[in-house]
Amino acid sequence: LAPAFGPATVFVAEWAARRGLGLLHLVELPEAVHLLLAVLLLDAWLYLWHRLNHVVPVLWRFHRMHHADREMDVTTATRFHLGEHVGASTLRLGLIPLLGVEVCHLLIYDSLVVAITTFHHANVSLGRWDVRLRWLLVTPFMHKVHHSRLPLETNSNYSTLFSFWDRLFHSFQMRNDCSTLEYGLDEFDDPHWQTIGGMLKTPFMNPRKP
Repeated sequence: LAPAFGPATVFVAEWAARRGLGLLHLVELPEAVHLLLAVLLLDAWLYLWHRLNHVVPVLWRFHRMHHADREMDVTTATRFHLGEHVGASTLRLGLIPLLGVEVCHLLIYDSLVVAITTFHHANVSLGRWDVRLRWLLVTPFMHKVHHSRLPLETNSNYSTLFSFWDRLFHSFQMRNDCSTLEYGLDEFDDPHWQTIGGMLKTPFMNPRKP
């Protein structure tokens, strides 16, 4: 998708910046404050987009490929259906002139997203530091709960970078012990769904729960 949406994203961001479009251009701000607000706004959008992927049935059909992974590790961070990427990238083209984010803001935020999603999908334990860090950032334990096959836990912890969005919008969910978590989705337990062909067909099939 990068060859298609990369140039389009740069074009839209530069076009909006030249015309002073967007929320962040309403008031003259120091560059550091401008960057911080851009990161916060982009992260708030990604929280909303992620939550919509769990609530809107047609979006969930594509997003569930990510949740069908029965083993959670760094590879899970890249397991998204092409249709979900296209939807997210298209919507962001319209979001850029509304928010007024610039190319440098997008590059910095996207770099943070790659780093933090790799981090919180990793099969690692931070011990006591997980509790301390999750007041600000999404940690591995917090995101493992999101990948639980229990619906109450699956439909929680939507934040990507900053964890406080879930507390703010009442979607935060934790448990005392993550060692008993079971990952995946009941209807996608058959090994076929873990193949490339199975993953690509995930949005278009209706397997029944056992």
